[in-house]
Amino acid sequence: MSTGPAPAWSPVAEARLGLALVADLLGRDLQRAARAAGSPAALWSCDVAALTALLRLDEEAAGRLRSWDRRAAVDVARARLVAEGIALVTTETSPAPPARLGSIFDPPFALFAEGDWVTTAARLEEAPAVAVVGARRPTAAGRAFARDLGAALAERGAVVVSGLALGVDAAAHEGALEAGGWTVAVLGAGLAHGYPRANAALRRRIAAAGCVLSEYWVDTPPAPWRFPARNRIVAGLAHEVVVVEAGARSGALITADFALEAGRPVLAVPGSPWSPTAEGCNALIRAGAGVCCGVDDVVAELAHPGWREAPAAAGNVPDGLPGEVYGHLREAPRRLDELAGVTGRETAAVSAALALLEMEGHVLRGEGQRYWATPRAAR
Repeated sequence: MSTGPAPAWSPVAEARLGLALVADLLGRDLQRAARAAGSPAALWSCDVAALTALLRLDEEAAGRLRSWDRRAAVDVARARLVAEGIALVTTETSPAPPARLGSIFDPPFALFAEGDWVTTAARLEEAPAVAVVGARRPTAAGRAFARDLGAALAERGAVVVSGLALGVDAAAHEGALEAGGWTVAVLGAGLAHGYPRANAALRRRIAAAGCVLSEYWVDTPPAPWRFPARNRIVAGLAHEVVVVEAGARSGALITADFALEAGRPVLAVPGSPWSPTAEGCNALIRAGAGVCCGVDDVVAELAHPGWREAPAAAGNVPDGLPGEVYGHLREAPRRLDELAGVTGRETAAVSAALALLEMEGHVLRGEGQRYWATPRAAR
């Protein structure tokens, strides 16, 4: 935790901090008002009457704004950021966010960073950055694929960007961390809010080996509309977006839309036409998105000098019955009784082979008690 006097910031940086405070005070987005005013700095320089008109405030909200001491609020906020070791990141600070973030619709006024922003900024400039997003309630196979892809991307030198949501997001972050890579999480609430609570431990790991970012003032609570807004930043930080699993109305599709609007390539993992969690991905592919069946597809889609060579394969599948069982699972997911039938072996022997394969990470048990060959083993 940092102590000592708050640093001297430029008037523009202070204006961006001030707007984050106003957004928290009023519980609303200020992007439209900033466009109307001409710039974030111009909006911050407006007096209360002009702000009230631009923001179309009712009397209750206007009263809160009139009684608010903006100068004192900014000074207190700046001191708090210093005390809690949170970096204010703007286009005027050093290091600034990557220039590509400015190409998205309504780029954020500022970002608040928990973790090592200096190293993160350097990696976002030098390495390929890939957003991996998807369903909050993925299938077991979808979660395993996202985890494997996050790890494989980290091994190939990429920064993995996602939104720290349950499901695919968390799995991608976990995979990157387990491979010793760098990952960035973008929140839909202020940094003081541990949302979702189930990912609190994962968030601490990300802050220790990456960075957690938010455009919202530290105390801003989560709200439904803030998560789609967060997705534009995920897309803006990335060079490329991969959607692993997504329903027809998934928020991951919003991230894909933002990426496409900014000219970023989008890939989707194809799924069964009978699976609701594959509807969004299959729709993206029909609309022209690239197909992602593994890390090689991601690398092939994005020309970037920061890609590393693929590491040597590790963890060979055992010989004998486990290898035979694994070979059948490569063809299609199967239940224990189905595997016993195709191998002609006793159920107990097949069950023991599956236990070994599962322990070594070659297979996983998914819906309907079916076993799947994991993507990593298949590479």
